[in-house]
Amino acid sequence: MQAHILVCFLALVMWRTLELWLKAKAMGDTARQVVQELGTIHSMDLLFNVRDRGETRLRLVSKPEPLAADLLAHLGLKLPTRPKIIENVVEKNRL
Repeated sequence: MQAHILVCFLALVMWRTLELWLKAKAMGDTARQVVQELGTIHSMDLLFNVRDRGETRLRLVSKPEPLAADLLAHLGLKLPTRPKIIENVVEKNRL
Protein backbone atom coordinates (compact mmCIF):
# COMPACT_ATOMS: atom_id res chain seq x y z
CA MET A 1 0.00 0.00 0.00
CA GLN A 2 2.86 2.38 0.77
CA ALA A 3 4.41 1.68 -2.63
CA HIS A 4 1.11 2.54 -4.33
CA ILE A 5 0.91 5.83 -2.43
CA LEU A 6 4.52 6.62 -3.36
CA VAL A 7 3.88 5.93 -7.06
CA CYS A 8 0.74 8.12 -7.01
CA PHE A 9 2.63 10.91 -5.25
CA LEU A 10 5.49 10.74 -7.77
CA ALA A 11 3.01 10.84 -10.66
CA LEU A 12 1.36 13.94 -9.15
CA VAL A 13 4.74 15.64 -8.66
CA MET A 14 5.73 14.89 -12.26
CA TRP A 15 2.38 16.20 -13.53
CA ARG A 16 2.67 19.44 -11.54
CA THR A 17 6.28 19.85 -12.69
CA LEU A 18 5.17 19.51 -16.31
CA GLU A 19 2.45 22.13 -15.76
CA LEU A 20 4.95 24.55 -14.20
CA TRP A 21 7.42 23.88 -17.02
CA LEU A 22 4.73 24.65 -19.59
CA LYS A 23 3.80 27.89 -17.78
CA ALA A 24 7.46 28.94 -17.66
CA LYS A 25 7.71 28.38 -21.44
CA ALA A 26 4.49 30.43 -21.96
CA MET A 27 2.63 27.39 -23.29
CA GLY A 28 -0.27 27.44 -20.83
CA ASP A 29 -0.97 24.60 -18.45
CA THR A 30 -2.42 22.01 -20.80
CA ALA A 31 -0.29 19.10 -19.64
CA ARG A 32 -2.86 16.52 -20.74
CA GLN A 33 -2.78 17.75 -24.36
CA VAL A 34 1.02 17.84 -24.39
CA VAL A 35 1.28 14.29 -23.05
CA GLN A 36 -1.32 13.11 -25.57
CA GLU A 37 0.48 14.76 -28.50
CA LEU A 38 3.93 13.53 -27.45
CA GLY A 39 2.43 10.05 -27.08
CA THR A 40 2.34 9.89 -30.88
CA ILE A 41 6.14 9.57 -30.93
CA HIS A 42 7.13 5.91 -31.04
CA SER A 43 10.34 3.97 -30.64
CA MET A 44 11.22 0.44 -31.62
CA ASP A 45 14.11 -1.95 -31.19
CA LEU A 46 15.67 -3.81 -34.10
CA LEU A 47 17.56 -7.02 -33.35
CA PHE A 48 20.54 -8.07 -35.45
CA ASN A 49 22.73 -11.14 -35.11
CA VAL A 50 26.33 -10.05 -35.54
CA ARG A 51 29.02 -12.73 -35.83
CA ASP A 52 31.54 -11.30 -33.38
CA ARG A 53 29.15 -9.66 -30.90
CA GLY A 54 26.14 -11.91 -30.92
CA GLU A 55 22.77 -10.19 -30.80
CA THR A 56 22.81 -6.40 -31.21
CA ARG A 57 19.80 -4.26 -30.43
CA LEU A 58 19.33 -0.83 -32.06
CA ARG A 59 16.70 1.59 -30.79
CA LEU A 60 15.05 3.84 -33.38
CA VAL A 61 12.75 6.79 -32.68
CA SER A 62 10.08 7.83 -35.17
CA LYS A 63 10.02 11.27 -36.74
CA PRO A 64 7.47 13.34 -34.80
CA GLU A 65 4.36 14.80 -36.39
CA PRO A 66 4.56 18.58 -37.04
CA LEU A 67 2.63 19.54 -33.89
CA ALA A 68 4.73 17.24 -31.69
CA ALA A 69 7.90 18.61 -33.32
CA ASP A 70 6.77 22.15 -32.49
CA LEU A 71 6.07 21.17 -28.88
CA LEU A 72 9.51 19.60 -28.56
CA ALA A 73 11.14 22.72 -30.04
CA HIS A 74 9.27 25.04 -27.64
CA LEU A 75 10.26 22.86 -24.69
CA GLY A 76 13.87 22.73 -25.83
CA LEU A 77 13.88 18.93 -26.19
CA LYS A 78 15.60 16.99 -28.95
CA LEU A 79 14.93 13.46 -30.10
CA PRO A 80 17.85 11.23 -31.06
CA THR A 81 18.55 11.31 -34.78
CA ARG A 82 20.75 8.21 -34.91
CA PRO A 83 20.04 4.65 -33.81
CA LYS A 84 21.37 3.84 -30.36
CA ILE A 85 22.88 0.50 -29.38
CA ILE A 86 21.06 -0.87 -26.35
CA GLU A 87 22.86 -3.35 -24.10
CA ASN A 88 21.90 -5.43 -21.08
CA VAL A 89 18.23 -5.77 -21.99
CA VAL A 90 16.01 -8.14 -20.07
CA GLU A 91 13.87 -10.07 -22.53
CA LYS A 92 10.09 -9.92 -22.21
CA ASN A 93 8.18 -13.15 -21.79
CA ARG A 94 6.44 -14.02 -25.04
CA LEU A 95 3.16 -15.87 -24.86
